[in-house]
Amino acid sequence: MKSPRRLVAVLLLFSALLAPFLSAAPARIKIKLAPMPGIGHLVPELARGLGYFEQEGIEVEYVNVMNYRDEDFYSTELFKDGTIDAEICWYQRVVFGIGNDAPARAVLLIENSPHLTISVANRLKDQIKTAADFKGRTIADSEGFSTKRYLTDTVIAHAGLTPADYTPAPGELTAKLPLLVKALQANQVDIVSSMEPLTTGLMATKLVTPLFDLATGEGTRRALGDVWPARCLYLAPDYIKAHPDRVQRLVNVFVRTLRYIDTHSAEEIIAKLPAGYFAPDMNNDLWAEYKKGKIDEIAKIKPGMAHGDYSIPPSAAKLACEVLFHTNFDDSPEGKYRRAAAQSGKVRPEDTYDNRFVEKAMKEIK
Repeated sequence: MKSPRRLVAVLLLFSALLAPFLSAAPARIKIKLAPMPGIGHLVPELARGLGYFEQEGIEVEYVNVMNYRDEDFYSTELFKDGTIDAEICWYQRVVFGIGNDAPARAVLLIENSPHLTISVANRLKDQIKTAADFKGRTIADSEGFSTKRYLTDTVIAHAGLTPADYTPAPGELTAKLPLLVKALQANQVDIVSSMEPLTTGLMATKLVTPLFDLATGEGTRRALGDVWPARCLYLAPDYIKAHPDRVQRLVNVFVRTLRYIDTHSAEEIIAKLPAGYFAPDMNNDLWAEYKKGKIDEIAKIKPGMAHGDYSIPPSAAKLACEVLFHTNFDDSPEGKYRRAAAQSGKVRPEDTYDNRFVEKAMKEIK
């Protein structure tokens, strides 16, 4: 039997050897995250499936903005009372939030393109070769407050035209494929600005030909002169100031996740998503078809995501603010909210992002 003194010595040695591992384990924290449907939900779910939240000691709670607001564009207001701590959605929410006294700040870029495709009706593809040829045409580019509308306006502005030089088709056309197909067949629409999944359905009809591809960072740069800050992770400036360690750990999670997406196939990504991400209780035939659809969806999304560098490019933030400041939004509730922000004079591009955390994560995480 070992002496008490010897036993104490062994325990002390064991504790000393174990101490670095115990101290390295992060204290548990809870973060209330509002993930936008689609890519905004896929990224945190993949992080959960890969164990990255657990690795950073984060318990993530998903919050549905629509449980607290009638319109989701008011989402940054939920930062004020702590209903949410962070959100994954469009960068423009940061701009409009600041301008409406509900500020947010982007800390990580997920997509550097808006996944927008501008296509020409095949009956006119020999006549419409550039944006300058949009003059006098009818364009289906959604509602007067939408991303599709102001990005289409930006593309044609580069050709020296203004929104007055074309006729916008009824906004619901770019939300309902059957209506859009019918309008194209009746020669009522000449040009279409679309996002997924509408773009895939539209291309399958063989009624249009893509002219501008803003579904990748490089294609976006060609069309707009720079990449476009699309979906990103953002938090309230006060939260960032009060909890820098929490922000860093959350950014670490998503840097690891985006690197995984960069380096793995759509099939491998699907395999790591938690079972709860998918619709339950499917028979084998339905599951096979559903899985194929999800693989195709992720494969289409990947080219438009940020690759390697997940910081917010200052030049892209400047471009986005300039576009949003000069857009003539409509008189819908969302249009008025956006116009109020654009006209407020409260938004400076450099106040819309904070790259400290993502730069640290990209440097230190191997």
